[in-house]
Amino acid sequence: MHKREGEDGFIWWHGVVEDIDDPLRLGRCRVRCIGFHTAQKSQIKTEDLPWATPLQSAISAAVSQIGFSPTGLLQGSHVFGFFRDGTEAQMPVILGSFAGIPEEKLPADSGFSDPDGKYPLDETLGESDVSRLARGEKTEETIVQAKKDNTTKGVSQAGGGSWDEPETPYATKYPFNKVFQTTSGHICEFDDTEGKERIHLYHKSGTFFELHPDGSIVQKVTKDRYQIILGDDYVNVKGNVAVTIEGDASIKVEGDTKVESTGTIDVQCDSSITVKANEQISMDAPIITLNAANQINGTAGAVAISGGASTLDLNNGGLRMNAPSIDLN
Repeated sequence: MHKREGEDGFIWWHGVVEDIDDPLRLGRCRVRCIGFHTAQKSQIKTEDLPWATPLQSAISAAVSQIGFSPTGLLQGSHVFGFFRDGTEAQMPVILGSFAGIPEEKLPADSGFSDPDGKYPLDETLGESDVSRLARGEKTEETIVQAKKDNTTKGVSQAGGGSWDEPETPYATKYPFNKVFQTTSGHICEFDDTEGKERIHLYHKSGTFFELHPDGSIVQKVTKDRYQIILGDDYVNVKGNVAVTIEGDASIKVEGDTKVESTGTIDVQCDSSITVKANEQISMDAPIITLNAANQINGTAGAVAISGGASTLDLNNGGLRMNAPSIDLN
């Protein structure tokens, strides 16, 4: 009679992943288990090893494509598990992986190693398999230093002065930084180091989003940025706003535009305002001050600035002023 799972003993194993290219794409790995499989590939080839199924966390549904993909292991990963079929040892289950401090890399043609000879990486031999960002060690060889070296500084702003991109406040104390790092270099950090708490999402291109300990946010995009809002957008800035555009700017409004300001609008360079349709500008108690080469052009339309008895009317190239107040400096 066929025994039910576990009736013939619960057998544990420790092994090394040698193949992650699961044809069924279920996250399975071929694992060479110590004590069950020889290191001699001439006797047991990698392709002859049984497929081991990873046991997913209870927070992952693992059904109907919902949950986390069980695809984090690499060839060369050390894993631990049990056999569902007991002594038959043909149905391994991976419970998890564990880090170590690899001192050397085994030959690729040897068992219990990465057949591609890539992992462990040469530059990480002799140190913990845990991310340097989580350990807070050798960070001068990580993105921490790369970000500091590429901090944007001296951005000029209207009216004089400039501002700098805040430097990353990374100051991790082990073991408080939770780091997820991928093979290509994408990184996600949740740092609970007291006084240096951060949330950081980093793309290998250098684009990143970092939430600083004081609640400030730094977002840096190394190429183009597109933002699409299909509903309304509300922005409330309690402090000042400085916008510096080092190229052209184009703003198109297909509805009404209202601008309310209790201060001064100051244009500090040679400017040209061109109206190519019938547009009207109305101002109460207006004063127009043009400095240097500034000009207001009316093209096949009308521009009227009126307030009380004052009117500036440009219509098809004509100029009409009623009790004007125009100051040219």
